[in-house]
Amino acid sequence: MFIKSRKAKNSKRGIYLQDKQLRNTSFQPGTSYKYIIDVQAKKVVIVPSEDGKNVVSKRIMNDGVKPVIDIRSKEALAVFDGAEFLQVEINDDEIVVSGYVQDDSINDSLVSTVKKKAKKLFSSASKIIDIQDILRVKKLVEVRMSKQELDQVVGAVGSFEQLSIFDYADGGAFSSSSVQNTRQSLKDLKIPLQLISLFSGAGILDVGFQEAGFDVAFALELNESAAETYRQNIGDHIHTGDITEFDKSRFNQIGSPVVIGGSPCQGFSAANRKTNFLDNPNNMLVRHYIDSIKANKNCQVFVLENVPRILTAGDGRFKEEIYEALSEFEITSGVLSAAEFGAAQDRKRAFFIGSKIGKIDLPKPLYTKDNYITVREAFEGITTDLLNQGDYSKGKADTIARMKHVPQGGNWRDIPDELKTGKMKSDKTHSSVYRRLAWDEPAITIANPRKSNITHPEENRILSVRECARLFGLSDSFEFKGTLASMQQQIANSVPVQLGKAIAMEVKKAIQQFNIRNKTESFSLI
Repeated sequence: MFIKSRKAKNSKRGIYLQDKQLRNTSFQPGTSYKYIIDVQAKKVVIVPSEDGKNVVSKRIMNDGVKPVIDIRSKEALAVFDGAEFLQVEINDDEIVVSGYVQDDSINDSLVSTVKKKAKKLFSSASKIIDIQDILRVKKLVEVRMSKQELDQVVGAVGSFEQLSIFDYADGGAFSSSSVQNTRQSLKDLKIPLQLISLFSGAGILDVGFQEAGFDVAFALELNESAAETYRQNIGDHIHTGDITEFDKSRFNQIGSPVVIGGSPCQGFSAANRKTNFLDNPNNMLVRHYIDSIKANKNCQVFVLENVPRILTAGDGRFKEEIYEALSEFEITSGVLSAAEFGAAQDRKRAFFIGSKIGKIDLPKPLYTKDNYITVREAFEGITTDLLNQGDYSKGKADTIARMKHVPQGGNWRDIPDELKTGKMKSDKTHSSVYRRLAWDEPAITIANPRKSNITHPEENRILSVRECARLFGLSDSFEFKGTLASMQQQIANSVPVQLGKAIAMEVKKAIQQFNIRNKTESFSLI
């Protein structure tokens, strides 16, 4: 609840706050807290701490005790260097001290006019105004102290030494060199459930993380049609662009502590023992994913999703190179099947989970072959009026003729020789080609249904985009956009929602345990 707003003088000798309205807040004498400050980023974060060495002091007045917050540290005052104006806003749950500088783009006559208006307005004690309403200024820095955070810390009112609110929690004053970056200090902060998504595609992996409670701050995807699907269903925070050309310093500016993505890779054959997999041009995007994580100094957890072969390529050398490139993280890796987590699809994917907050294990299976979700269950209630249900490639006459010979669970091998293609006769065809799904089993890995001719359990046609979406655990409100070929490829590149959510829940659990260990609650970065 808002209580009061007033201007304050900036002084190199100190900033002294003792408004009687502080009595109506949590900033009572004896309240203890600690904080982290990043001078270069203009960030001050206050968090509760039972062992915090900073306390709100008091001053005994005729009308009672007043809480006092005193900023006297030279280094603390340096945060406001260059500020021409200060504004103090007192709320029942926070105090905000903001520094401002004049906007030089305003001409002198206009400045004079608004200053006169400011003087007139401030002469009336009944007026409470925002300095930005009367003078065009730029905010230089803002300091925020939260009641919601501090009221968890109980301090008896007694005789307390008056301390600066910027006395460093671990003893000694801070300086810009003592707080090199936010990541170094995150051990004192609550880690939010916020992430950056790379190689986002249509956003199916992101949906799994959202269902687990994560917010996606930023997503990056090269394909415009996939990004259009993302915007339609998830949000406008997706950027269409090439990660190889993207300014990775922006990831650090966004600052999300979790990074997820499935970077494509194709170079599984090293030319010789001296060739590194990460140096293979076909694996360039894996390297860029690693570089993106390193560029984000706030990253505490990453999730890399890929094909299972990435773990075994070169007798495990590819995997070892990823571990070495991200050695500052404790990494867990392995292969999981989506069917083990409730998807009606036996899709196997490799995952790397890297953590700076303690080892994060892969999730344990929730389903076994005895109770896998089947295609029949996944397709229940599908009607022709559902979004994307009419989106499927119409087969040619010879394609349909081949499909008629394939039973449920069968594939191209069940097609009579006279109808087989030359590639089929050479026995160089993948087992997924012309695979007809079985009603009472989970589906095979759904690749592009058009390229593989993955067939409906009963009808002689390939699967629709909606049917594929059901096999990926998407709700019927999730609408794919773009050309039919693009929609089919978007779904083929996805991670089933149930599998993504299982990974997300493990990451969430680790973050929550970290926050509990560090006894942190909500915080704000200014």
